[in-house]
Amino acid sequence: MQQAPRSLALLFGSFALACGETTSPPIVARSEAQEATPTPPPPPASPPARVEAKGAAKADAKQDVAGATEVAAPAEPVPPQPAAPQVPGPAFFAVDKKGIVRLDQGKFTPLADGPDKLIKNLHVAADGALWVLGFETIYKLPRLDAAGFKEVVRGDFRETGTIDDFFVIADDDLWVAGFGGVSHWDGKEWTREEKAAIGAGDDTIDGLAVDRDGKLWVASSNRIHVKDEGAWSTLDLSKIKDPLFMEGVERAADGTVYALASATLIRLGPGPADAAAVKLGGGSIPSYSDLALGSGGTIAARNLFDLVLSTPTRTKVWRKKDYMSEGVRALAVDAGGRVWVGGEIGVAILGPGDAKVEWRSGAVQELSGEVVGVAVAGAGPAELPATGPVQTGGLKGKLLRGGQPVPGVEVELCPSPSMLFTKSPCADSSVKFTGKTDDKGEWTFAAVPLGAYGIALKSEGKWRVTMGSDLGVDMRPGEVFDVGSVSLDK
Repeated sequence: MQQAPRSLALLFGSFALACGETTSPPIVARSEAQEATPTPPPPPASPPARVEAKGAAKADAKQDVAGATEVAAPAEPVPPQPAAPQVPGPAFFAVDKKGIVRLDQGKFTPLADGPDKLIKNLHVAADGALWVLGFETIYKLPRLDAAGFKEVVRGDFRETGTIDDFFVIADDDLWVAGFGGVSHWDGKEWTREEKAAIGAGDDTIDGLAVDRDGKLWVASSNRIHVKDEGAWSTLDLSKIKDPLFMEGVERAADGTVYALASATLIRLGPGPADAAAVKLGGGSIPSYSDLALGSGGTIAARNLFDLVLSTPTRTKVWRKKDYMSEGVRALAVDAGGRVWVGGEIGVAILGPGDAKVEWRSGAVQELSGEVVGVAVAGAGPAELPATGPVQTGGLKGKLLRGGQPVPGVEVELCPSPSMLFTKSPCADSSVKFTGKTDDKGEWTFAAVPLGAYGIALKSEGKWRVTMGSDLGVDMRPGEVFDVGSVSLDK
């Protein structure tokens, strides 16, 4: 289920709450930025050069041809960016319950020996390898064209606690963040630093990154902490408007670190007193939940309604209605300025300019399901597969109470039934099916796009979300998949 930003309750306090269970925890997977300027291909064969990232500000908006909005850049001077070649590279997708899929030279390839459940993060690191954080294990694809992953290190609850985010410097230099604090792997053992030592108190840890000078930056619930020369300090953010509800921390290609708050993007460093808000502009309501950093100062941030793509010269806003924005789980920006969006109903590639490619769930069998992570190397694949027809199958199940079938129960099926709704859990989903159980307590939906789904049931006048997003992952084209029985017993 897509994780809502922590500021959602401040904006929508009147939603009805439907109690239920989800079996797939919310994950936001992040991808590492690549090093090139944000102009489109064609790419030459020489390697990319490092360039410095700069935040952009908003100005007056105008409507473009595709429906997305372009915003003129601020009048303040922007240092010239050196030209840098763009080298194509593969894209990688984490598909929940299926694993990691590589797209290269127009072909999708599932990769072996990596995680296939609870994938939390993946990125192409500075060493040129793809790194993936699973439930408690860190994996590495040593070459981007390799056939399978290698396990680098496994976390231990006593040493690391939960592992929710990670940052890669080298095989023997890894940082991870979790509920208990942050931990460091030196190639031989873990060293853990508790939240109390960091200054986070009882807050959750929401991300970490190491800057170009080796300082470790950590975001807790509503604070930023930095470790410099072995000592921790907490930043004074009193001069920054709306710094609460930290959503994560990312490092740009030039080594600058950014923290995303629910309503503010903050550029960190070089020192603890140098934190500054970055104006993104263009969004209708700044309630950010996802951030991806490209090269040459490219920033992509998604709020409740819009995706804001900011460069040193322009800001483009993709409105919710103009791209496949439902159930977004991951963002990545390639060196050509394209934004890769992974979600519950497929993958969208936005840009450069007004260009848009969408693969809906079922159109690419390897991506059918929840795409919970995206990482792109260099300028990304130069060749994109054509969009094919959406393949469909059927889903059926049975409702029981006290072991007996329950007829006449309203059933909704959609990729992720919401627990916050005004009408019904699937009412706002673009992919949904509705019906009732028959006299045998059975429900059946035909022509369902291949993917992952959840169901909601209306029993005794109340909606219940009984499955979050686990149904249908084993669907096959043209076949009816039986998900089994669901009990309505309390």
